Formats: sequence, C-alpha cells, structure tokens
Amino acid sequence: MINKLKPYLLNTLFVSIFFVGLAMIFKFAPFGKDTMLTVDLGQQYIDFFSMYKETLTQSPEMLLYSFEKAIGGEMIGLWAYYLLSPFNLIFLLFNESNFEVAVTLITYLKLLASSLTFMYFSRQKYELSTLPSIIFSLSYTFMSYTIVYQLNIMWLDGLVLLPLIALGLDQLISGKSRLLYVGSLAIMLIANYYIGYMICLFLAIYALYVIVEKQVAFNLKETIISYFRFGIHSIIAALIAGITLIPTYYSLTQNKGSYLEFELDWEVAHTIQDVASKLFVGSFNFDEMSSGSPNIYAGMLVILFVGLFFINKKIKLSEKIVAILIFTVFALSFRFDLFNKLWHGGQFPIWYHFRFSFTTSFFLLVMAIKAFKNQPKRFPLGVLITAIVAMALFSGYYLWIDEYTFLNDINIFISLAFFLAFVIIIQLERPKKIILNSVLLVFVFSELFINAYIIMSDINYVQQSKFEDYTETLNQSLAGLRHPDNDFYRINKTFMRTKNEAMYTHYSGMDHFGSTIEAHVPELYGYLGLPDGNGFATYTNGTLFLDDFFNIRYFLAPTTNSSEHTVDEGYVLYPEATDLDMEFHPISTQYSRVKVYENERNFGLGMEVSSDIASDGTEFTSHRPIENQELLLSLIDYNGNGAPYFTEHDFTNVTYENVEVADTGDGDYYTYVDTTENDAQTPRIRWHFETTSRNPYYFSIPSQFSSKNVSFDLNSNHYRFYSPFRRRQVYNASYDTVREDQYFDVELVEEELQANLLELYEFDLARYEDMMDTKEDNKFNVTQSSHNHIEGNITIEQDDAYVLFTIPYDAAWNITVDGESVEPVSVLSDTLMAIPMTSGQHNVELTYFPRSVVFGGISSLIGLISLVGIIYWDRKTSQKNISVETDSNTSD
Repeated sequence: MINKLKPYLLNTLFVSIFFVGLAMIFKFAPFGKDTMLTVDLGQQYIDFFSMYKETLTQSPEMLLYSFEKAIGGEMIGLWAYYLLSPFNLIFLLFNESNFEVAVTLITYLKLLASSLTFMYFSRQKYELSTLPSIIFSLSYTFMSYTIVYQLNIMWLDGLVLLPLIALGLDQLISGKSRLLYVGSLAIMLIANYYIGYMICLFLAIYALYVIVEKQVAFNLKETIISYFRFGIHSIIAALIAGITLIPTYYSLTQNKGSYLEFELDWEVAHTIQDVASKLFVGSFNFDEMSSGSPNIYAGMLVILFVGLFFINKKIKLSEKIVAILIFTVFALSFRFDLFNKLWHGGQFPIWYHFRFSFTTSFFLLVMAIKAFKNQPKRFPLGVLITAIVAMALFSGYYLWIDEYTFLNDINIFISLAFFLAFVIIIQLERPKKIILNSVLLVFVFSELFINAYIIMSDINYVQQSKFEDYTETLNQSLAGLRHPDNDFYRINKTFMRTKNEAMYTHYSGMDHFGSTIEAHVPELYGYLGLPDGNGFATYTNGTLFLDDFFNIRYFLAPTTNSSEHTVDEGYVLYPEATDLDMEFHPISTQYSRVKVYENERNFGLGMEVSSDIASDGTEFTSHRPIENQELLLSLIDYNGNGAPYFTEHDFTNVTYENVEVADTGDGDYYTYVDTTENDAQTPRIRWHFETTSRNPYYFSIPSQFSSKNVSFDLNSNHYRFYSPFRRRQVYNASYDTVREDQYFDVELVEEELQANLLELYEFDLARYEDMMDTKEDNKFNVTQSSHNHIEGNITIEQDDAYVLFTIPYDAAWNITVDGESVEPVSVLSDTLMAIPMTSGQHNVELTYFPRSVVFGGISSLIGLISLVGIIYWDRKTSQKNISVETDSNTSD
C-alpha cells in the first residue's frame, strides 16, 4: 500500500513546494500581509463563503431564499454556481475573520487534488512511471489557465474532476466499469453545473477520440455502439445530478437565461495569431482578463510532444484524424463568437473569456503523454532540427510583429531556451531513465514556476490588514441594528468594499453582485434611477421616497473625519455617491469612523396600493426614473388629489468653458466637443440653477455619463456618483438650502461626448410627510420573519385593493390571506409582487418553496434507479453467460 502511495506523496511534495513558494513570494496569508482576495474572489466570492457558513450553521432556509441578496432573491442558483464544492466545508473550520487564510488553503487543496487526479489518470490509462506522471500532472495543475483563473476558485473543481471523468470514460468504453464515469460526472454537475456543462461539451468530442483510441482498426458500427453507450450513461449522470440541475434551470430562467439572445453571427473573436501568441512563458497581463485570447499554455514540453504526436508512427492514423477534428472544433471556438457562446451557455462571458480552454490544455496533455509514452529510443536528427527551426521561426515571428503587450523579448527567449533544453534532454542516451526524467522534472518545474510568477506579478492583491479592518469596522457599526425575528427592515451603507457585504455580515441589505441575480431586480433599480447592470444592483443614490418605499430603517455613512481615525494600513471609508438628503434622518449612533442614521418611519415590507397596479397600462417607463417614482407615489397615495410630488424646474443658465456644442440632435441629445488647446485648460459644462425652498432637489442624469467620460462638481465641491449607468439615474442636487447661484459642473474626460440633457426636479417634502402620516396604519406589520417565511398583518381601507411587497416577483412564493391561498401577481413591468385584498384586517403568510426542488429529487431518484438497474442487468447477463459457458464446457 505504501509503495502505491509513494508516487502520489512525491507529487504532493512538488505541488506543495510550488504553491507555498508562490504564496511566500506574493505574501499571501498566512505567509504575509496580502491576500488572494482580488477581482471577483474579493468582490463576490468571499462574501458568499461567509453566507455559506451562516446557512449551514444558523440559517438553513438560505439554501432556498435570502434577503441578504439585494432586496431578496432565490438562492439555489447561487449555491449551484458558486458554493456546492465539497472543499467549501473547510470554511466551517475557520472564523469569518480568518477566511482569507481559508481561501489560500482551499486553493492549495484544489490544485493539489487536480494534480493527484491527473496523475492517477495518467498512471491508470497510460501506465506512466512516477517521474513522468509527476511531470505531466504539474503541467496540468500549473498551466496558464489555472494560474490566471485560480481566483475563480469555484471553477477549479472542474480541473479536479475532469481527469477522473476522462478515466471513467475510458473504463466505460473499454467495458470495465461505468461507476467512475457516471459518479464523477454527476458530482461535477452538482459541484458546478457551469463548468460541468463545458466538460460535457468537451466529452461529446473527446469520446470519439477515446473510442478510436481503443480500436485496433477503425470500425464504424463499433464506434456508433460505443458512442451510444457513452450518451446513455451521460444522461444517467445528468439525471442523478437533477437535484440541483432542475432547480438551477428554473433559476437560470430568472437571471442569466433571461438575457439570452442567441444570434447566428460570424463575428471574429480572435485570429490564429492571437491564439498562438499565448504559447509562450508568461503570455498574460491584467487586460487579458477582460478581453484576452484563450490561455492554453501548459509548457514547452507539451508543445514539443504534441508536434511529435503527429509524426509518431506508433500512433494510429485514425487517432490523428480525430485529434485534428477536435482541434478544428477548438479553433472555431476561439475564432468565432458564435461557437464561443455555445461553450458559455449561449452568452458571451463578461471578463474571463474562453473559460472552457482548460479542456483544450487537457487534450494537449493527453496527446503529449501519448507521444511521450510511444517515443523512440532516439529521435531522427532531422525531426528534431525541424522542430527547433520551426520553434525559432515561430518565436522570431512574434519578436518581429511586436503586437502584444504581454509578450516581450524576455518571455520569448525564455520559452525558446526551455524548448531547446527539452529537445536536448529527450535526445540524450538513456542508460538510466530516472536521471533524465529527474532533469526533465527540474526543467518543467522551473518553467512552470517562472510562468506562474510572471502571470501573478501582473495582478494586484488585497492587503490582509485592509480586509480585516473593514470587516471589523462594519461589524461593529451593525451591532444591535440587524432586525429581530418579529420584525423586518433593511439596512443600507453609503460606503462599499463589495456589493455583497450583507452576505458577509448578515443583514437584510440593498445591494448584490453575482451571476445569478434575478434579471428583474436590476431592471427595477434601473427603472427607479439606481445603478444597475446585467449582474448587479446597488443602492447608492436613493431619494427620500425610495428610502421609505424599500423599508430601509438604518443607513451607515462615513464620518467627515473618518480618514483621521483610520490606521496606516486600514481601509479608508468614503461615500460611493453624494447623498445630501441623508441629513434628513437623525443620527442614532456615531462611532469614530461611521455614523448611523435612523429612518424612523417607512412603508414597511408591504403597503396598501390602488387596484390600478394590476391594470395593463401600469408599467414603468425606461429612462424616466422620476416618472416611475411618481407612478409608485400615485399608487400608494390612492386618496390623494393626483398632483405630482416631483416638479421639474428649468436651469437658469448653461455655460460652456472650452467646450463646443457640435450638434443638438433632436433637441435632447447634444454632442459636446473638447476645444482645449493645452492641459492648463479644463473642458467644462456648467448648469446653473436656483433652489427656492429647503425641499430636496434631484438631478436626473442621462445614461451616457460615466466615470470614464465625465467628472462632476457641485458648487465647486467634488461630487461623487456611481458608474456605469445603464439608464438615467437620480442624484441629489440640493437639500435644506435656499440659494440662487447653485451650479453643477460636468468636466469632459474624453474629447467628445454625446448625451441627453440633464434635468432638475424639486420634491414636495411637506406634502409627502402629510401623506406618510395617513399611511401609518395601513402598512404590513411583520410579526415573524425568516429568509423564506414571513408572517404579519395589515389593515386595508379600500374595498378593492392590492398589497404591494418590495419583494421581487417569484412564482415560488406561496401566500395565504387569513388561511386562504392567494396567487401572487407580477406587477410594475414584472419586477415586484402584489396580492389582491379586500377591506378589513387580514393575516398574511408568505412561504418560499420552489417545486423544482421536488422535480429535481425525482430526477435524481430516476437516475440512481436507472444506474442500479443497468448494473443489475449486467451482472445478471454476465452470470447467465458464465452459466452457459460452464454448461458448454461440461457437455464437451
């Protein structure tokens, strides 16, 4: 037993030295003061991990639904995409204050596991000896894809399981066993359906290679039968994984799937030249994350043996043909957006393009191993000279064109040097293979380490002290604010480290950033003049009315001298947007760096509204946020006189400094051109306005403005705003100030800007407060709440009314009124949820449970029964055949 484990223990040693070496160089906790919490790992996943622990230890209902996700949202999709990796159980062993250390540990363990599974695959399938199996497992584990995408920690499970799935496929095609294939594929689809889907697409073409590889000579009938066997067992694996796949499919129809617009376009993504530019050491920089070509580099040794694969006479022609066909599929996928989208579920990925390219590297390694295993004792000299010349010309070409910022002379010469070294090593006499393989291992280890170092050096990492300081400060500020079980309200912050901090510090918040956010939540925010995008919604600039509408009880904001109380390596707090009317709310608590405002009354989680809300014409209008807020006010103020609460005002004047209006379009779409002649001049548009009351005034800012093309000043003070815009946004212009000479400056950052006009509105605060007084007795009073169950009562005035909940519409909500089931209605452009109600006092109960969970459980049961049935049938057939053979031998 020990002898069998020795190769894997040796491999563990090399992986550990590699990873710890990098962790020490880049000072990742616990080896230094920095963390791996950068890009999405720091902006999304770390908060999800905290919610993961909270769910498994305190609030299991968050497996289904959570109010820590924006204004509420289903959670099955988020769990399936981010959190179902078995490795995440390690977070349960850590305090949240030390999660950055847990991230380092889990990353290491996933990389180690991927190395061990690939080593097992290479030894079982190709019978590689210890050192060669370590060489190729290191090449797999520390290929460029892994180094670049390791920050997307949930995708690494695909690297761990792919070798086991591939080995299981080999056993399945060989007729040995089906359990490894079905089991490992089912686990993959459960752990991360997204990467699992990509692996399934890869298997659809890779299975052909395995089938042909197993045949002595190509046989079409045998190929069809084997491929059918592969297909059936793949379906069984998917059925077993149905417990997550079916609920996830429902989730996708609410978020990512709703954005799906698949078109047969042939737009070129990358040329062959672009793809080949990644076949050098360290061929990456940070810009490549957002728009780069695929990361397929797995080492010069792999490139060398892939070339030798096609000239190796021991490898069948049919294998080479299928390999070319597979490379054709990859080439088309890298070149055309159409095929790239297929790999990503029909959508073009935002950042991290070609997320499936690890399958390309895997297949390159398979070919390299096959060529390595079948290499002659000595290669013909002409073959090696041809390889060297080809590599020299390839390198020279990229030196000559000099088109890629991530490639320089050093990268290319290092790559060429390693290539030459590998050519020499494989050609040396081999009296002792262990010596040459040891030398080969040292060179491969060194090359991969250099590659990893160059890539990781181009990424900025978050200081551990800043992360811990911020989370401690936020937790301190939230003390005593989180709502009890017999109440419900939301909390919002004007400062932000991430948009998911409600999940890290566990409160009902207003923000969220994630691939599984329901599409209608950002839509709702956009309609109301708040920042939104395909994957996020954030509440940075709510009006006084929206604060009440969304039932926000507390606001956290930095103190004016917060920076003075921040330690040298602490996190500096600053507001994401200028929010002048925050001062309307009294301060309930003040710390040295944070002050807490309390909104003493609001509309509650649900409110009585006019029955007009269910009318066909009651919809939001895009790019008209003030009108949409006015619509909500009219529905709530059903007994009012119908007069608007927002009044539009003209600007007293607009002046241009070093800016020319080149075109006025249709009167509301101007083209502004920078006319500055030197850097000392500033291109500025100034909107002058006056405020004749102490009411809140708001700007409606056009969607074309962003931090990339403009900066703002209000009365010569820097004005903060959240970018990017997808629709018009509403921001404070003035509060509690009567002044004739106010002005708002828009400074151009780019040479030309095309945008709609700025608008100015005054909000009738006195009338609004009078209306609020009348609504105090007609809001939904929560008496019991959890993430998937809310109970309360409400008194209705109208004979024919609706109760509008500030909960995103979801058909999985089961609602009863006085014990009678009521079907929720999707209202306001399918964003929020309402129920019909008659006059009087009513008890309302809301419970969230998606039926897709039941269907998923049935699917898994069918899959398991099918697997057991096939195994039973096999054994019965096998015993019958043995019995027949025994009888035949006896009669003979």
